[in-house]
Amino acid sequence: MRDALKPQGYVELFVTRGKPKVIPGELLYEANGHKVFKSSEIDFSGTQVLDKQEFKNVIFNQGKDRVIESLTTGFIRVIARMAIGDRGTLPSDSTVPKTPGPERTGLYNEIYRDDVDTTTLNIGGPTNHEVKFIKIFSSLDVPITAFSNQANPVVNEAALIMCDLLSGNPLPRPPVAYPGVSDADEIPFSMRAFKSIPFEAANEISITIRYTIFIE
Repeated sequence: MRDALKPQGYVELFVTRGKPKVIPGELLYEANGHKVFKSSEIDFSGTQVLDKQEFKNVIFNQGKDRVIESLTTGFIRVIARMAIGDRGTLPSDSTVPKTPGPERTGLYNEIYRDDVDTTTLNIGGPTNHEVKFIKIFSSLDVPITAFSNQANPVVNEAALIMCDLLSGNPLPRPPVAYPGVSDADEIPFSMRAFKSIPFEAANEISITIRYTIFIE
């Protein structure tokens, strides 16, 4: 029983020059501005794909606690936002990601947070127990003042963010760039660090993150 309820996840990351589009499929339901779709696609036409990476994530203990708590209260905060940061690699080597543990409560250095572009739900079958979150981050949207090294802006970590859409603000919520402060009800659920991606606005770089959470 314990293994069957273990939440897991993996991250697909696409780096492009130019901004792709997310095309949602059939709308399953909407509540407090949070839309959940049956499917979604990423349209890379008109962009140059520079890199693709795939890797497992780390689910924070606080995220696991919220999942278990929901089994007794019937309430769980909705994963509705995503964040990126710029200190997810070793200081001595920007190609080597740090290895965060589940005891963490956030990114090493968050620089920007915004609503996910689409949420898709895939349940009901013998092996279908997953939800996908897609977010496109554009270097044109993140102010240079948000980066810890403004002379060399990079992105090397990402996190899913849970929100209280019942007692807190509904979606959409505005983006928050460092040193701005996000709503108090927002709690990081999981994260992944990866090799640094140069993120200068002049190069019009976009990072598309498709983040899957599933239960076996």
